[in-house]
Parts: sequence; C-alpha cells; structure tokens
Amino acid sequence: MLSRRSIQRLSLLLIVLVYGGAESVCLVSGKNALHEKPAIQDGFINVDKLRVHYWEAGKGPTVVMIHGNAGSVEDFDFGALELLSASYRVVAIDRPGHGRSDRPSRKATVELQAELLYETLHKLHITQPILVGHSWGGSLALGYALKYPNEISGLVLLAPAAFPDEDDGGLLESMARTPVIGDFIFGVGRPLFGHRMLSRELAKAFYPERVLDRYLKAAHANWLSRQHLKAYLEDEASLNDSLKSMKNRYAEIGVPVVIVTGDKDQIVSPIQNAYALHAMIPQSQLIEVKNAGHEILLTHPETIAAALDLISPSAETVSR
Repeated sequence: MLSRRSIQRLSLLLIVLVYGGAESVCLVSGKNALHEKPAIQDGFINVDKLRVHYWEAGKGPTVVMIHGNAGSVEDFDFGALELLSASYRVVAIDRPGHGRSDRPSRKATVELQAELLYETLHKLHITQPILVGHSWGGSLALGYALKYPNEISGLVLLAPAAFPDEDDGGLLESMARTPVIGDFIFGVGRPLFGHRMLSRELAKAFYPERVLDRYLKAAHANWLSRQHLKAYLEDEASLNDSLKSMKNRYAEIGVPVVIVTGDKDQIVSPIQNAYALHAMIPQSQLIEVKNAGHEILLTHPETIAAALDLISPSAETVSR
C-alpha cells in the first residue's frame, strides 16, 4: 500500500519472552481474566483552539493510551480498556484529525503532536503517567519522552515505529498538501482505499492471526472519511523526518521502558525497530510474542498488562 506503516498497527502473544530483564515469561492472572465492562467517561477538551476527544475509565496509576495510524480511541475497546481499567486509570486520546479530535492547520508532526498531548494532559490534571503507544503512537510516545523527560513515569511501546525507513514520504505529503490533487484523492478515497484494499491491508497487519470481524466493520465505516484519510496521509508523510531527528537520542530516555513486538510483524520490522530500540535504551525490556504480528493492542491486550506490571506492579502475577 503506502509504506511499511500502512493502515494501523496491531497483534501479539501466547508465548512471551522478556529480554533485557533476563527473565522468561510472566503473565498476569488477575488482569488476564474477564472483567465487567468499564464505565467510560466520553469527553472533549479544548487545546490550542482545537477540540480533543478522549475516553477515561478506571482508577489507580494513570496510563495514557495513544493509538496508531489510522485508528482512534475505539481501538482500545477490544479488550485493552476493559482489562487495564481494573487496575489503572486509563485515558485514551484521539490523536489530531483521528476519531473525533480536530486537526491543526499547521503540519502535525510528531513534535507538534507531543506538544498538543502535553497540553491535553495538563488540562486533564494528569501528571507522571505511563504512556502506552502503539505503532505511530509509539513514535509519539518516544517523541514525548524526549521533549518532556521529567513528565512521565514510564513507556510501553507496542510494535513501535522508532527508526526511519527508505520511503521519505515526500510524494505522500505533496499529494496531501496540494489542494487539487488532495481533494481528488480524498474525493475518490473510498474506491482507491476501498473495501478490498483495506481488507487486504488489515489482513497483513493482523497476520498470522485473522482480522477481528468487528474491527474490520468499524474500519470500513470510519477510516475512509476525508478527515481520516487526510490525517493518515499527512502522518505517514511527516513521520520519517521526525524519526531522523529522534533516532540518535533514545539513549537519553531515563524512565522504565518496555517494548512489545510480534516476531511476525509485517508492518513495522521488529529487527529494524523494536530490537534496535531495545539495544539503544539500556534500561529497556523487550517482550517478544511468538507467532504474532502487528496488532497486539487488539488481539492480545494481556501483553500490555504484563508490560505495565514490569513498570508499575499492581496485580498478582503468576509465572507460566
């Protein structure tokens, strides 16, 4: 499709190996169990004249969830929010132009989105959260940690895009920014990025597991709007430049970091991203999920709970 970070990033687990802490598999018994559907606070807040949409549920240490590209807070409604809100205060935020959040008129780079996220958390009176970022959201979490090193207590990075790829995004950015071409692309977005192509890309993102039917229906309903396509294209186009400026600074991150990756991820290369990032951050730990792909967030939310326990233990754990 467009680049290695096509449509969203998701999928992982069953056999988990924790590298860096030198331990092997530890899964959460309490968090891995079924919980009642949490009461979700559905809210909006104004930041820099933009309306930002968020969900909030649960009590405890604050965890801020950042979705990938495309996507929205609804990505967390496939088990993650339900599971984590039993032990944490979970705040999920729609990134600019995604879900029901406004998009700024200026270029929404990783750096700008980090600033907007900081202002959002400040207005929500959130201090020292653990950031959980998936794919493009992992890039944003890294950018936030570099820009505001004293404002977080930890990072959980799910299939993170941490290093630039060979596609510099110039063509995508040009198409998205040129009015006539951009309007044409967005106008014919449904046929070009239509049901068949979207289904194929999601199958690649979920590989080697199958796409969740409910998620597939939601993606078809929400991802092909003009706003969503525009935000998606611009985010893809600008990511490489941000990663080029960030990639040599990851060793500066001093908070606990847990990186989760599927060994069969076909969207964001584990070797070029998760493993390389783990090597650059001395105190990081790496959770590798065997026979899993990109969609950890959706298919295996228990890996997030296990990663959070490595940073902020809050529930009884059991070894397997």
